[in-house]
Amino acid sequence: MNQILKGNIDINSIIQNAQTPKFIIQSIIMTIVFSAIIYYTYKLSYDTLNYNKKFNITLVMIAFISTVLMDLIQSNLAISLGMLGSLSIVRFRTNIKDYRDIGFIFWSMSVGLASATQNLFLCLISSCLIALFMIITGKESKCGNKLLLVVRGKEVNLNTIQEILDKYKIKNNIKAKNILSDSFELVYEIKVSNNQDNLLIDDLLKFEKIDSVNVLAPSTEVI
Repeated sequence: MNQILKGNIDINSIIQNAQTPKFIIQSIIMTIVFSAIIYYTYKLSYDTLNYNKKFNITLVMIAFISTVLMDLIQSNLAISLGMLGSLSIVRFRTNIKDYRDIGFIFWSMSVGLASATQNLFLCLISSCLIALFMIITGKESKCGNKLLLVVRGKEVNLNTIQEILDKYKIKNNIKAKNILSDSFELVYEIKVSNNQDNLLIDDLLKFEKIDSVNVLAPSTEVI
C-alpha cells in the first residue's frame, strides 16, 4: 500500500491483474483452503450442544462472498470495504448466542480480503494462530454442558434446592422463579459434567414435596 501511495507501483496494472483468470482461480483456491480451516476450527471449538452447523456453513459462504466482492470491485477500495461492512450488519441485527461467533465472522471476512489481494503469508500466519487459540480455549469451555434445570413442587424450602446445587459445586444461575400459594416452579441454567445431572436429579427427587425435575438442553442443532 505504501508503494502504491508513493507511486512506485502502477495501480492500473494491479487492477488489470486482479481481473485475469489466473488471479481469480488463485483467490478461489486460497479461499477454499482457509475456509476449511475456519470450518473445522469452529467445529472443534464448540461442544455438541452449542455447535451450529448452519452457522458454520454460513462462515464459509461469507469468506467466498468477500472474495468475490473484492475481485469484482477492487478498482474502488471504498466500495469494497463498504460492501464487506454490510455483511456484518446482517448478523449483528440478530441475537448472538455466543460472542465468539462475532470473531469467526470477522475471521471469514479477513480471509476473503486476504484471498482477493493474494496476501497468503499474512493469512496463513494469522489463521494458524487464531485456529490454535480457539481450539485451546474451546476445549476449556467443554468441561461441562450448559443445561436448563426445571424443578416443580410444593411446600419446599427453596434454600434446600440451592444447597443441593452447592453440594455438587454446580455453577448455576436462576432464570425464572414462579411461586404460587400451593406450588412453585424454578428454572436454573446450570453447567454440569457428564452424569452429574443424574446424581442431581436423584437427590432432588428424595424430597417428597418435589413433584418433578426436568433437565433440558438448550435449543441447538445436535450433529
